[in-house]
Amino acid sequence: MPLSVDIPEKEVLRYMGYRGISDIDPETQVRIDKAMEQVAAQSHPRVISKEYPVRIRGNEITVYNDTEEVILASESLARNLKDCCGAILLAATIGPACDMLVRRAAVTSSAEVSIYQATGAAAIEAFLDDYNDKLEKSYAAQGLFLRPRFSPGYGDLKLDHQKDWFRLLDITKHTGIELTDSLLMVPTKSVTAIIGIGIDKNKTGCSGCSGCNRHDTCAYSKEDK
Repeated sequence: MPLSVDIPEKEVLRYMGYRGISDIDPETQVRIDKAMEQVAAQSHPRVISKEYPVRIRGNEITVYNDTEEVILASESLARNLKDCCGAILLAATIGPACDMLVRRAAVTSSAEVSIYQATGAAAIEAFLDDYNDKLEKSYAAQGLFLRPRFSPGYGDLKLDHQKDWFRLLDITKHTGIELTDSLLMVPTKSVTAIIGIGIDKNKTGCSGCSGCNRHDTCAYSKEDK
């Protein structure tokens, strides 16, 4: 099925590095509009998620599975999950279409490659934001509140933990996403994340880019530097 949510043009421009730029030349605008239309129409989003008990002690987060205990060492994630007793692990993708569009664009235009890459990044985030909103409503009905999602590779949570996500969720079987030896996901417009579950809505942990220790140097940060 095609992408079920709108792709925010503002986010496409941010991923393109157009921070603070309001005037886009007509040719670039046409290319952006085309990329957004194609990515939305040709995407095939899939998602898998599962809730796990967790324990936070210092900078160590233990995720309890039926057959094993997975330890995630991260100060920033521990801060995000403070006072949580459970968490949702998830993986999502918009499918391989965006990668195909990028490869086609690479034959003729490096500018279009950048546009399709940015559009795909905005698309998977928009899809996940919508899924996140649905989760929040479901858990709120139970008197529970969700923390901002947090991915391997953010802050000081090592990208190597991608292996844990793939093992625990059996991601390839359920979504078709594959993990390369260099810990990159294919299709590339895919995301893994953990979302803390808490009972106090006033305790939300760190929020978004401001909670990442790479915030000051990241070109894609949503926060002002």
